[in-house]
Amino acid sequence: MKKLLLSFTLFSSLLFFTGCPYSSDIPIDTPAVRVNDKLIGTWELRSNSESNYVVSRSDNFTYKFEKHSKNNKDVTKYFAYMSNVNGTQYLNLWEESSSDKKTYYFYKFEAVNDAMVKFVPITENIDEKFTTSTELKNFIAKNQTHTFFFEKDEDTYIKVK
Repeated sequence: MKKLLLSFTLFSSLLFFTGCPYSSDIPIDTPAVRVNDKLIGTWELRSNSESNYVVSRSDNFTYKFEKHSKNNKDVTKYFAYMSNVNGTQYLNLWEESSSDKKTYYFYKFEAVNDAMVKFVPITENIDEKFTTSTELKNFIAKNQTHTFFFEKDEDTYIKVK
């Protein structure tokens, strides 16, 4: 079950491509959850097939996402890893950049089954700024039971390859 959750958490990062969740200069924590090989492959947003997302392993704890537009040859690259906050899985996602500075986006992850995952962005309406990952993680733990803490729309992805 833990491996299944990890795998589907990766797809949470795909939500970044369809919405604007809360962003931060710091992640929830450092990478500690191993890559789930069940998440490796090609995924597509269930409600829209204009793009697909090729997910691969960057290292033992980090995923690489490539968003491929079907209308043109544009490819956008992202990296992500999973964090566990009191039993709930979150994706820490950032876009590949030549700069050392990263902006992280966060999604709650839910595995429906081996071929379907859901991602729910943490709301962009959070005004708080955090200076440490511990502060951010504690804030998420305190608020993750509230419906207002997440965007209303969730994205469902299906594995196509």
